[in-house]
Amino acid sequence: MSETFVIGGKKVSLGPLLGKGGEGAVYNAAGNPDIAVKIYNDGKAPERREKIMAMVSAGLSRTSDHVAFPLEVVNRQNGKFAGFTMKKVAGFKTVHDLYGPGSRRVEFPTADVRFLVRAAYNLSSAIASIHRSGCVVGDINHSGILVSTQALVTLIDSDSFQFRNGGQTFRSLVGVAEYTPAELQGVSFEKTDRTANHDAFGLAVLLFQLLFLGRHPYAGRYLGGGDMDIKTAIAQRRFAYSDRRTETQMEPPPHVTALNDYGDEVKNAFERAFSRSTETGGRPSAVDWVGIIDRLQSNLITCEIDRSHHYHKFKGRCPWCKLEAGIGRSLFTAQLVTPTPSSMANIGQVIAHIGRMNSPPPPPNAENIMPPVRDLKVSAAARSKRSSRGINMTGALIAAAVGAFVTFAVQPVIGLVLAIGALIYFFNVKNEINPFAAELKLSTAAWHQQRALWEKHAGPEHFDERKAHFLKLAANHGALPQRERERLEELDRKKRDLQMRKHMESHLLDRAKVPSIGPGRKATLASYGIETAWDAKSRRITNIPGFGPAMQEKLRAWSKSVEYKFVFNANIPTDPQAIRDVKTDIAKQRAELERDLLKAPGELQRIFDDAAKLRATPPAGLVEAHRRMKQAELDSGRTI
Repeated sequence: MSETFVIGGKKVSLGPLLGKGGEGAVYNAAGNPDIAVKIYNDGKAPERREKIMAMVSAGLSRTSDHVAFPLEVVNRQNGKFAGFTMKKVAGFKTVHDLYGPGSRRVEFPTADVRFLVRAAYNLSSAIASIHRSGCVVGDINHSGILVSTQALVTLIDSDSFQFRNGGQTFRSLVGVAEYTPAELQGVSFEKTDRTANHDAFGLAVLLFQLLFLGRHPYAGRYLGGGDMDIKTAIAQRRFAYSDRRTETQMEPPPHVTALNDYGDEVKNAFERAFSRSTETGGRPSAVDWVGIIDRLQSNLITCEIDRSHHYHKFKGRCPWCKLEAGIGRSLFTAQLVTPTPSSMANIGQVIAHIGRMNSPPPPPNAENIMPPVRDLKVSAAARSKRSSRGINMTGALIAAAVGAFVTFAVQPVIGLVLAIGALIYFFNVKNEINPFAAELKLSTAAWHQQRALWEKHAGPEHFDERKAHFLKLAANHGALPQRERERLEELDRKKRDLQMRKHMESHLLDRAKVPSIGPGRKATLASYGIETAWDAKSRRITNIPGFGPAMQEKLRAWSKSVEYKFVFNANIPTDPQAIRDVKTDIAKQRAELERDLLKAPGELQRIFDDAAKLRATPPAGLVEAHRRMKQAELDSGRTI
């Protein structure tokens, strides 16, 4: 740009163009590599003049290192307002390039789970600093947030922030629906004051996308029937990952991390952020998130198989390994833990030892090892019932005798009726259902259940099940070299397919222009793992909300257009990355198998020892079930 501008009373020329948008363009400042200059389009400059001058006058640039606030006003030589200077943000990329697994492989290839968490912490700190300056972001979304290769975060487009100067409020006039809370959906931003609580919603969405692989928290399957787009789901408060499933009527897409994978504190914070009750205030603030994520960082542990995986220390096993196994691909650049020479040398001996381990002997008859129950007595309830039954039967016999006497000595008809009625009552009482039969049935069933459980763990059954499991793992371990050879040979045979896949994976949907597929639909597709032209070609799209036949065809047409541009080169050797992927996958399988196999002898020995203890000393639950059954037998009249 050849025009000269005036900054701080000095004439300044502009350097190369850095970027261009709907409001204007950003240039390097000639002679100052640390400063960028934003020049508004002619129609935008007048309406922005007063706000930018107020922001410069307030010294906002001194309030936060995380924001490219206006530094100085830029005028044209005729004195008309043109724009402002700001610190140049170099070496940063959009936050979307980080949280999207497809773009992350290209733009942040070394980023791991801990890197994502650190970026989430820095993003929260950045928003907190903006709120401390007296500003509200307002239009909070992924496009205005940049991340460095050290997970540092900077916000740009600060001239769109809501800013109060004295008694005047300069509002944020725009917003992206996918980051706008329900209470602001459909309102006029020109007439609405935004609050930090509104920002808290957009921040929570961005944090969710960072921690949950680019998934949008409101993208999921609507259980009520029909499609549910993200904007409508937000308006109707349908957080797809919530435990309040009966309320939201939503379930998350397949193959995603669980809401509690980062611990209960993070889970509960997201529930609050997306709850109806916090719309008027009470969503976790940026400062709250700083503390929550800081504590999360201190609770992360490293996966013992893949060092790129980090997870909450209270989780039993690495959720990332399980997720990657489910989707069949790595979500991060694997950093496998190198096995020690001793563990590699011992694995064969360990497998042989497992095979030699003997099963526990069969358990004795459970009845024979139960403590004696000779001290049992008929319960008070049973004695009372038996006494009442005896009295009733005796009374009935006496009545029958009286009836017989009356029949023969006084009045035959009356006596006969009395005798017959008394006998019927006698036999009814004699044959009535034992009132303790139900308890006997329940207690006998409980005894059989406890006995079966005891027999399984006191004898060879449980031991043999686990031993068979470990021997199967050993067989899988032994088959790994052959499996690796077969997969590498398959790569060589499918060289063209690999080149095609690599070509199509380099075309990201987020950067493409596809008719009728805007940011909202792209966010939905990303939440279902559709990020590249290859994903659109190779994955099912039929069950994604908002993608009926017409939309599916548009997506397929874009994918085909990318495919048509592919040119196969037979001279290019097999893709080294594909070879590394195979070797990494086999190495990960080997590490997982060896981890379990190395623990197997100890587990089997514990099972063997526990079986011996159970045979020698029956557990309290088994003894109590036996005693309860015997008491029920006694009360019901059966012999113990």
